[in-house]
Amino acid sequence: MYPHPRNNPEKFVDFLLDYLHKKKHDVLFPTDDITLQLCARYRDDFEKVTHVPIPGQEQVMYGLDKAKIVKILRKLNIPHPQTSLPRTLEQAQLAAVRLGGDVIIKPRTSSAGRGIAYVKQAHDVAQQWYAIHQTYPYPMIQQRVPSGTKFDVCVIMDKRGEAICSFVQKEIRHFPVVDGLSTVQESVWLPELVEQTVALLREIGWYGLAEVEYMQNSETGELMFMEINPRFWASVQLAISSGIDFPAILYQVARDQPVPQQHHYTVGLRCRWLFPGDLLHYLTNPKRHEIEPPFFQFRDPNTVYDGISRDDWRATLGVFVSFGHYVFDPDLWQMIFRRRKQHTASTPPLLFESSVSDTYDLWDELGEPNHAPKTPII
Repeated sequence: MYPHPRNNPEKFVDFLLDYLHKKKHDVLFPTDDITLQLCARYRDDFEKVTHVPIPGQEQVMYGLDKAKIVKILRKLNIPHPQTSLPRTLEQAQLAAVRLGGDVIIKPRTSSAGRGIAYVKQAHDVAQQWYAIHQTYPYPMIQQRVPSGTKFDVCVIMDKRGEAICSFVQKEIRHFPVVDGLSTVQESVWLPELVEQTVALLREIGWYGLAEVEYMQNSETGELMFMEINPRFWASVQLAISSGIDFPAILYQVARDQPVPQQHHYTVGLRCRWLFPGDLLHYLTNPKRHEIEPPFFQFRDPNTVYDGISRDDWRATLGVFVSFGHYVFDPDLWQMIFRRRKQHTASTPPLLFESSVSDTYDLWDELGEPNHAPKTPII
């Protein structure tokens, strides 16, 4: 047992440092947002007892805060959805009008599509924005890009700013069906997108692992930046099976061991997160009988399975045991049945500004209102 990192962050850090003092480990890999943020904040302390291949606290926030990256994207001319960061209901309403058309209200810090709302009518935006604000403070409002194929560019950067390895995967299907984690992926070759991603990470001063996510505009074909994931992604098995062993390479980079650059891998290989991910996709997708590849195609020689292996029965057993855990997970069932439920909240008068004519530029530095309240964003 150990202190919860979110509820007792200081005690968690003390516990982990004490553990690493007593039991030596070569490398520490944080695997979720809160532990990554804590390890970045106290990286100097952790570096005294082990190696921690993560960016510094300032750099890691480009991955944890989806809005922080906007300024750099503009500087490098990387396509991305137009973004506004309102601080009040009035600003949220104004953002919707100026962005025009359908918009997305998206938390600055979340994953797996949690907290996202799609809004078609501009007059509904303020209420939706405030409802999401209750759980995810000050969400951003983005232009809704016509949804297309998603691509993930995976890179390890060393301390000199060199890309040690890279890999690109195409997401084929997801759970939840819209905006969820990918359940089937395929390795693809997109060198120009890799070069753009490396340039972005260099500009940030990134060190360690990053998965940079893009989505193709289904109408124009343009690849739009979505976000940076600064942790190991759930489908890392595909990269490993394709020839790029990210955990092993990151371990070597962390220990300053010589590592040859690796940018070539098998293309066209697929990976399935069968239990419970792809099974839940099949059960909740109304077009389940039209999906490609078919759900019941289990013996494709070009498909590997995440966690299921003939050579490792213990790992396979673990997958099925964890599947049993998901059956009794209330958060999962809420995601299945309530995820698209409208967010509702009463209107808080104090969030309205005194005058519509107050100066507010939606596209200044980071889209911040130049008369924003002193309340911290996050």
